[in-house]
Amino acid sequence: MASRSSHVVLDDLLRRDRLALVEEVAVRRGVLVDPLCGTARTLSVSHARQEVWWRMRRHPEHCFSLFEIARLFGRHHPTVMAGVAAHTRRLEQDADPSATRS
Repeated sequence: MASRSSHVVLDDLLRRDRLALVEEVAVRRGVLVDPLCGTARTLSVSHARQEVWWRMRRHPEHCFSLFEIARLFGRHHPTVMAGVAAHTRRLEQDADPSATRS
């Protein structure tokens, strides 16, 4: 799948009324929106992006499919699936401090 520019992703998020969610995650995690919607691979940006995907997947008003999220961000759906799973594991580890970190 061809990578999409962050500006195209931002336009699509705005049209789908999900830009506020991305901005909220970016501010709380201290990352910029542009790299979050782009291809940056730093740990902080990757974790923020995975949280966005997780929240879009579980949004109460519209649960996005893995394919929808992948298409929106210019990724393959297994990448989104792995990102959602990684964020879920981090949430579980945060809830159970005795769990080992990996």
